[in-house]
Amino acid sequence: MIKDYNNCFVCGKDNPLGLKLSFKYQDKIASASFNLPKTYEGYDGIIHGGIIAAILDEAMAKAILYNEIKAVTVKLNITYKKPLQPNYLYVVEGVLKSIKRKTICTQATIFDGNTIYAYSEAKFFIIT
Repeated sequence: MIKDYNNCFVCGKDNPLGLKLSFKYQDKIASASFNLPKTYEGYDGIIHGGIIAAILDEAMAKAILYNEIKAVTVKLNITYKKPLQPNYLYVVEGVLKSIKRKTICTQATIFDGNTIYAYSEAKFFIIT
């Protein structure tokens, strides 16, 4: 059972400014569908890259939490392939790739079924 973090910017249900993504879990994968309003734009018609980074990071963290491990991000690499547009349906998937001592390696991808828009790799440090 994954603990709810109700004030989390990405997934918190009680955060009035948050994205309120709802994640589903299967094996080592955490996924969520999302559709962002214009509120999260940087340039007109383009979702801000920092918002995209937060979504990718959260998907990877959720994959870790699903495995009942608590960890924090220590390194995050993102490749932005295409801009995300507001009011369009996307999916993010985070995957736990490996665990070595106190370090976890993960990957995440944002796509729409046909196209990959952004992907990331990250290392997390186990804190408990």
